[in-house]
Amino acid sequence: MSLWLRAMSLGIVALVFAEALMLARGKAQGWSFYLTASEVGFEVIVRILVSALLGMALGSIYTAILAPVLWRFNSARERLAEWAIEIAVVLIVFLDSRLALTSLMKWFHAGARFNPVLMGVHFLAFAIAICMARTRKEVVTSLDGFLGEKMPRRMAIATLVALSALVAAEFAISKTTANARAPLVSQRPKSNFLLITFDALNAEDMSVYGNKLATTPNIDAFAQKATVFTNFYSASTFTTPSIATMLTGIYPSQSGVHQLQGRVRAQHAQQNLPHVMRAAGYATGAFLSNPFAYYLAKSLGDDYDLLPEPTFQKGGVQRLWNATRPLHQESGFGCRIDEYFDLANLWNSLARKPYNLSMRFRPGASFERGREVLASLPDGFFVWIHVITPHNPYLPDPMERGRFLPADKVRTFEEEFGGRWKPHYEPDQQSLLDERRLRYDEFIATADRAFGAFISQLDHDGKLRNTTVIISADHGESFEGGVYQHSSPDLTRPVVHIPLIIRTPQQETSRKIGVAADQTALAPTILELAGQKKPEWMVGQSLARWLNEDGQGEVEGLAFIQYLEKNSAFRPPRHGTVGVIDGRYEYVLDLDTTKGALRPLKEAHDWKVDRSAEDPARAAALRGAIYSRFPELRRQP
Repeated sequence: MSLWLRAMSLGIVALVFAEALMLARGKAQGWSFYLTASEVGFEVIVRILVSALLGMALGSIYTAILAPVLWRFNSARERLAEWAIEIAVVLIVFLDSRLALTSLMKWFHAGARFNPVLMGVHFLAFAIAICMARTRKEVVTSLDGFLGEKMPRRMAIATLVALSALVAAEFAISKTTANARAPLVSQRPKSNFLLITFDALNAEDMSVYGNKLATTPNIDAFAQKATVFTNFYSASTFTTPSIATMLTGIYPSQSGVHQLQGRVRAQHAQQNLPHVMRAAGYATGAFLSNPFAYYLAKSLGDDYDLLPEPTFQKGGVQRLWNATRPLHQESGFGCRIDEYFDLANLWNSLARKPYNLSMRFRPGASFERGREVLASLPDGFFVWIHVITPHNPYLPDPMERGRFLPADKVRTFEEEFGGRWKPHYEPDQQSLLDERRLRYDEFIATADRAFGAFISQLDHDGKLRNTTVIISADHGESFEGGVYQHSSPDLTRPVVHIPLIIRTPQQETSRKIGVAADQTALAPTILELAGQKKPEWMVGQSLARWLNEDGQGEVEGLAFIQYLEKNSAFRPPRHGTVGVIDGRYEYVLDLDTTKGALRPLKEAHDWKVDRSAEDPARAAALRGAIYSRFPELRRQP
């Protein structure tokens, strides 16, 4: 019992110290960009207590391993136990001091080339210290303050009591912060709406948008009786702010969603499309296979009749997440997505597994779960299915693998080259990017095949009767112009050019519309098609009138894009970039320098292009459009 209590005490000290280093290294500061001060404190307490609990578990495992040895050598039990504790102290001091040194290196931005040297010096110095009697004694006794007669028992009891208080606090908060659900009306609408979005789908890599490769034959066939918007753009360059814009009809600078873990401000929590649709009588449901999209939707109130939680990573991560659910209740306070990824990253790191296993939900499985949601809702539904494909890692099914890129070209690009390609890559690496793009195109083809099977099944089941189907994406993906993938502040065209295809129940012909628009138009369009009035807080304009017209309309309309990741959600944006597209040109404004770049749309794939000197009048007009649309931005000469 004495060994067990002391081992648990050492485990608590070791892991709490390590977690405190991680928090001090910038994690807690990062939370302050999208969490209130009390929520930051709450998340710190959660991490510290979970670390203490893991420390108790580690101490218990250590004791269980030693127990047979102690029972076998009964006469030397006390001495063996002391040796075991001394060995544990030495290991903890070595590992925690090594972690502290690594943290200091990162704080002072020391170059990576110094790390092996310093780690070698640390190992040698520690080995010398252990070999010398005086310094060895200092190391062995350095944690005696936590190993006294009463301290281990007090630490274990304090940890359990604090964990119980945390669970009770989360339960109480969940009861006080619950959002009111929009009441259902007595009569269901006769129309249905199905929104299907793909993650990181660049319109320009779809054959329906002109790609020479047959990447989307099933969507091509679907578009034969639909309206294709050729100049539709995302409101940001990565998932969370784009998804928030789709749901709220307002821009990231207005919703406060700037970071990947961001969430809509509390005052806008019920100002979202599902809430309005449910108030109009629609049964609402969604299946979202991107963790960030799911937790953002979960934080927007209780306006889904059905929002099942996906198993983002099967196996130990999911079992541990379920087992610790009392510690991360849906209280609306704190950040569940951060808690999930901290757990998943820790598990995958210890198991030496890829870090992005939670981002690999297969498209066929996404549509199957979406079909289950549809089957559970009555007619008069609004259902949203978000498919994480073709987001990286690009893993096409065997049926598509090798279709555009020979199998011998398969490489683990993320591990080998991903970091070198960001924020920009050199022109001599373009051939590697071209190969990577072909694998991405194969992954699009996998998603397209799953979409075709899904739509065919719905048609067979009669679920498409009187149903408006909308296809879009959260953002695009780039393999050209020096920009790889997405999350780029450069706002280049491939990163923000996304599909928008709308098929109404009565449509029998294909139409193409070139009016420039962005994701704030999506919610107003759905509401107008549903016969509902657009709320005053939605800033976008409906595109419904274009569904009965033809024509490119290249110069009509404006699309706005924002990249505000380095801004606090609680203050006006002062950093990042904001762009506007008018159908022929893109203008990108750097908020830090207040300088802008004008790009003809056909050249807007290249982040270095700037034609402002050639057409200063157009540059000034588009710059003025940005400030007119977003007066909250800082304006300087």
